[in-house]
Amino acid sequence: MVGRMQDINAVRQVKAALLSSQDLSVYSMNAPGFIPGIDFSDHLNYWQHDIPAIMITDTAFYRNKQYHLPGDTADRLNYQKMA
Repeated sequence: MVGRMQDINAVRQVKAALLSSQDLSVYSMNAPGFIPGIDFSDHLNYWQHDIPAIMITDTAFYRNKQYHLPGDTADRLNYQKMA
């Protein structure tokens, strides 16, 4: 989970909720905008309007070389593993 420095409370709140309701490992970081990758998703649109937002991620572009490219298609997903 990734958030801006000023969104630390939102990140903490969502992280606590995930940890209390799921048997998951949850990691989070709040970082300044110059860190590469922190704004690589739809939450950037909210940040541009100064609306708090976080990105919940599984580090997609580190796992999938086709992330946000034409080859990033539904047939490449492992639905069994996601269930």
